[in-house]
Amino acid sequence: MNVLVGFEDGQVFSLDDTGVIRRSTGVPSIIIVRELTKEKLQDYASRGMKVFPCDSDEKECLSLVLNKVFPQCKTCKFA
Repeated sequence: MNVLVGFEDGQVFSLDDTGVIRRSTGVPSIIIVRELTKEKLQDYASRGMKVFPCDSDEKECLSLVLNKVFPQCKTCKFA
């Protein structure tokens, strides 16, 4: 099973339940935001996306989301 995760700049990544993270395309179900505002939350929620605030670097944010979505993954592998 995998989940598509996106950043506000349009980059999309696929997170796999095996811990593999790779660039992907498509509409993400989770969006990572640097700064969470009420407007952003309402906008993304209206489009059916979950919002994950993170102000760390890209890899750290993806690792945090991976561990929230798939807690059984103790390590992640960037492909």
